[in-house]
Amino acid sequence: MRSFIITTSLLIAAFVILAFFYPLVVLTGNSLTGQDGGFGFDAYAQVLSSSYFMASLRDTLIFCAVTSVVATAWALPLAWRIGRGLPGAGALRISSQINFAFAGIVYGMLVIALMGNAGALVLIERALFGTSTTAGLAFTLAGLAITYLSFQIPRSALILAEAIEKLDPALVPAARTLGAQGSQAAFLVTLPLLRPVIVEAASFSFILAMGSFGPALLLARSIPIYPAVIYREFTGFLNFSTAAAMAAILALIVLGLTTAVRLAIRPATP
Repeated sequence: MRSFIITTSLLIAAFVILAFFYPLVVLTGNSLTGQDGGFGFDAYAQVLSSSYFMASLRDTLIFCAVTSVVATAWALPLAWRIGRGLPGAGALRISSQINFAFAGIVYGMLVIALMGNAGALVLIERALFGTSTTAGLAFTLAGLAITYLSFQIPRSALILAEAIEKLDPALVPAARTLGAQGSQAAFLVTLPLLRPVIVEAASFSFILAMGSFGPALLLARSIPIYPAVIYREFTGFLNFSTAAAMAAILALIVLGLTTAVRLAIRPATP
């Protein structure tokens, strides 16, 4: 039994090293490789001084922050139905869980199939109205936002639903007994209790969006999504040091933002 535990622990440690620490060391090493092949910060200087890279990073941060807030707000009523076991909760839970089986690029393909230049919605619109206003919508900023929301909303809903399940169901009736009217019970009782979880769901959604590049490769024509730019630098231009520096900057910014948000809500966490 002891040998089994030791062997299992060694295998887990080896997996963690190979899956996380080794890529991190390689990434850091590549980002710190100068133009002469030695140690240097040339790649970071190139990225930080490039207006294209910085504009891409700024626009991506704004885009992902907005979609994360929208996804979390949209997920709240879905999560409430799931967490309280209301009619349709089972179907919503299953459909949200199935979401984890698909990569973001799958949703990009679905949006193209619906709202591409010859998508299903475009064909229906042409047949019914003789217009083509939805043609190419998939390749606009709206189409990209729809794609991101498609995988952000279900995952945020599951996070929120887990917390809603643990809420005391007597709180809202008690608030109404004490005089809370209409939505006052939700704003004065439920939402304050869920605030830490709402922030966690939004943070998770933000991290998920910032790390997704598949949909951007397919759809992003009006805005350069930063992870997709990293992918093109690595695979298209073979700028390994630049791509590594861009990835490191992205990781540091996302880690810093999410850590700051969690520290800001810590006093409110029970």
